[in-house]
Amino acid sequence: MRLLRFLLLLLLAPALFAQQIDPAAVDKLVRDTMARWRVPGMSVAIVQNDKVVFLKGYGVRELGKTDPITPDTLFQIGSTTKAFTTTAMAMLVDEKKMSWDDPVRKHIDWFHLSDPCADSLVTLRDIVTHRTGLSRHDEIWDFTSLTRDQIIRNVSSMKLTKPIRTTYQYNNIMLMTAGQVVASASSMSWDDFVKTRIFIPLGMRNTATSESDWLRSEHALSYWYDAAHDAVLPQSLHAYEALGPAGMIRSSARDMAQWVRFQLNDGTIDGKRLLSAEALAETKSPQMIVPLTSDSKDENPETNFAAYGMAWRIQDYRGEYLVSHGGAINGFRAQVDLLPKRNSGFVVLSSFGRGYAVIAMRNALADMLIGKPLKDWNAYYLALDKKSRADGQKKKLEEAAKR
Repeated sequence: MRLLRFLLLLLLAPALFAQQIDPAAVDKLVRDTMARWRVPGMSVAIVQNDKVVFLKGYGVRELGKTDPITPDTLFQIGSTTKAFTTTAMAMLVDEKKMSWDDPVRKHIDWFHLSDPCADSLVTLRDIVTHRTGLSRHDEIWDFTSLTRDQIIRNVSSMKLTKPIRTTYQYNNIMLMTAGQVVASASSMSWDDFVKTRIFIPLGMRNTATSESDWLRSEHALSYWYDAAHDAVLPQSLHAYEALGPAGMIRSSARDMAQWVRFQLNDGTIDGKRLLSAEALAETKSPQMIVPLTSDSKDENPETNFAAYGMAWRIQDYRGEYLVSHGGAINGFRAQVDLLPKRNSGFVVLSSFGRGYAVIAMRNALADMLIGKPLKDWNAYYLALDKKSRADGQKKKLEEAAKR
């Protein structure tokens, strides 16, 4: 019996001995990050053992004005939207209205890929794990007036760059397609499904998918960094309604804390189960290896392996199991991170397009939660940011010379 108790303690150790967050240390970290990166507005939520242990907004909603960022200020959360879409699919899998390995055409009969082999094989699992063989083609939705269905129909004329299921290639259009699958299987729009089945049950009272709701809300404006003039400038905002299921949820730190609780609790919130633990776990199980290139190794210096699930990135971080996803749209940046073995997670929302600032925050908060010595991640990523800009400028000049 002593041995059994000892083994049980070992299994529970990460949760039992999760580091307690020091609010003053988090506050200092956020303020230091914002100052060094010149971030206009940021909001942070931290969850431990099913409790929101830190929740605070920083900065202002609009530069030159005094309205503060609060925990209820809405930000655009970009591609962290994708996990809401795959969670919606998991709910429908639970209800036997779809299977992960259903052919896409079982739910959207007009969907086609240009390659006959891939077209005959493509499943729902393929489109949400970025392995269809189709590269991004973001130009078809960025700054266009095409509807979601029009964008998806155009896929049939796009040449695949890889054989199906051989290569991870991030693709927003495939997650738009997944949203239309949710609509087809549930007989309601994707927007209505995530609102009625996820936002409302989780108590995400201010979270929205539509531009009209965003404009009526307390929301932040976003900014971009003009490195040539060392200036912080307003970012133009585009509605991108067609992008919806792939990247257009608007939410707050308070609401996203509920999302983190729900994910860490395997599909329950305040004792109420919304879907099975098995169906939700499938979305966070590795489906495709993500190769660690020299660039991704620079961005993830504490990572040895990386994989992609269904709208979640799975990797190691300083010896810990980390499930996460980032988001970037319209100058907003978002980061949602889960440390399941520690029963901890956090959200960082930023109104500034310098993405490494959010990654620096992500690493520092993870260090706090797992009890590792803190590194100066701001210094590391500021140097990497400078190098990336220089490399990018050099590449542009080289391409221009060859034109």
